[in-house]
Order: sequence, then C-alpha cells, then structure tokens
Amino acid sequence: MTEPAINEETEFFANEIESEKALTAEGDFSEKPLEDAKEICNYQSGEFSSEHVFKIPENKGLTRLEIQDAANNIIEATNKKRKRDSDMLRDFKKTAEYQLSATLLEMQHHIHKVYERQGKLMEDKMQELMARLEKIGKLEQELGEFRKALQLLYHDMNS
Repeated sequence: MTEPAINEETEFFANEIESEKALTAEGDFSEKPLEDAKEICNYQSGEFSSEHVFKIPENKGLTRLEIQDAANNIIEATNKKRKRDSDMLRDFKKTAEYQLSATLLEMQHHIHKVYERQGKLMEDKMQELMARLEKIGKLEQELGEFRKALQLLYHDMNS
C-alpha cells in the first residue's frame, strides 16, 4: 500500500483556493451550507480525536505494516475532515455573501425610495420658491416703474 504524501495536504488546499476563486467569480450562491459539518473535535484547543476513525488493536506487538496502515488512516481521515471543513467554510462564505448582497440590495431600494420622496418634496418646494421669486421680480419691476413715474411727477410739479 502506498503512503499518502503529507504534501497532498498542501496541494489539496491550493486546489481549494483555486476552486473557491472560480466559484466566487461565477457568483453561484444557490448551494446551502453542509449539514454534516458537526463532528466530535475540540477546535478551540486544537485536539483531534481519531477514535471514531479507526480502531487500533490493543496488543503491544504491532507490525510495521499495521502502524503504517494506521498512520495512513490518520492522514486520510485528517484530509477528509479538512476537506469537509474547507467545504463548510466555502459554503458559509457563499451564504454570507448571498445574505450580504440581499441586505445591500434591500438598503439600496430603501435609499432610492427615500430619494424619490425627498426629490418630490424638494421639487415642489423649489417650484414654490421659483414662483415667489418670479412674483418678487415683477413687484420690483413695478416698484421701479412707480419710482420713475413718481420722479417724473415730482419734476413736473417743481418745474
């Protein structure tokens, strides 16, 4: 039996990063997070329990092949768990990105509604202001004409 290389782990994560970039570029957020991500492992302390992965015979006289097989099983189990963790994180990222996109879209719609309401009010107020300024302009013109008429009348009375 050939031994799985420890470098497979590095290669696996490099492939995961590339596939994550490709998925992110595609924008596919339709998958739901994995439900089987729960396992017996203490992530905070970094402890790993391989009891549920395989059983090692209790006798002390293990052969080199048995130890090699047990080591290979540990490596395979570790790689499977890491892949599952990586898949779970990728799915979580997709879900978070989808939820963030949905929330931002909702905020954008709300902001546009506010802009429309305020724009309508602002337009009404600006029209009212322009109408009053036009009326003021007419009154200033009439006042100027009245001044000229009054000035002519004054000159006619004094001359």
